[in-house]
Amino acid sequence: MEKLRFGVIGIGGMAAALAQRLQQFDDAVVVSASDTNPERKSAADELNASFYTDYEQMLQKEELDAVVIGTPCGLHLEPTLAAAQAGKHIFLEKPMEISVERCDRMNRAAEEAGVKLMVGQVLRLFPLFQKSLDIIASGEIGKPKAIAVTRAGYATVFHSGWRVKRELAGGMLLETNVHELDYMRTVMGEPRQVYARMFNLLGKMEYEDVAYLVIDFENGGIGDLEASLSAAVGEYRVHIICEGGAIAHGGFGGNLRWARLGEEPTVVSVEEAQQQYGDPYVRELRSFVDWVLHDKPPIFTGWDGRQAVAMCEAAYLSQERGVPVAVP
Repeated sequence: MEKLRFGVIGIGGMAAALAQRLQQFDDAVVVSASDTNPERKSAADELNASFYTDYEQMLQKEELDAVVIGTPCGLHLEPTLAAAQAGKHIFLEKPMEISVERCDRMNRAAEEAGVKLMVGQVLRLFPLFQKSLDIIASGEIGKPKAIAVTRAGYATVFHSGWRVKRELAGGMLLETNVHELDYMRTVMGEPRQVYARMFNLLGKMEYEDVAYLVIDFENGGIGDLEASLSAAVGEYRVHIICEGGAIAHGGFGGNLRWARLGEEPTVVSVEEAQQQYGDPYVRELRSFVDWVLHDKPPIFTGWDGRQAVAMCEAAYLSQERGVPVAVP
């Protein structure tokens, strides 16, 4: 069986976890990894992969078909351009980058090189999120007209290391809530404009830790995002109002409830949905491998990654100007 040969650029926690999953595939194998931190060699050793501290050397010396890029998001541009120039297909951890301009350069580079580029907007594949999308796709409760998402908690992981830096993490919306924005766009369609208010409550990072967004979508629908990394009482909640019914779910836990207008709700537990859909990270990687090897339509693409960043960029401009801003 043909195996897709992968290299990993930036083999930190998330990229290492993705690489471990790839090693379980019959038609993919991770053969090398690179990281500027030499201590990450242990992660490559666990994969029986060669290790480099310079990704450009890896791209030159190793026989690779594709790369997984897991560097901090503010450092996605250069390895993506290098991989595209070397003719390697590209799987990028989210967010795609920290500006629309950089995302557009990356997508152009992949297109011009004739390589495939996927951005891992995996949230929509998690069990309750996927179940909500399937219910909407069935048409049983009509078209979605409004969506509200709350993701609030207290996350000390953002108080040290590269995540405190705006130039590397981009901001809370980019590093964390680009997931929710992608999901909201998947439910509602393309966004038109964003109005945002945000502030830095704790001062632990170089960017906001509280943000509220109102999003207008091209289909006439509206969205509301409440996000915080400084909430002592946390909550994850999704509510989608459709023409003929509604869906509510707890994100990563609890259950999903949905009903047509005037009817009793159907309840689906996260455990039931997990059995139906399986590991979301395996699903995204499976889609990427099948796209490269068999040209099967991918779950998400570089355009999806770009649009999530565009929503963030509009939000930051709205905060700066105090008015709604069109999504670039």
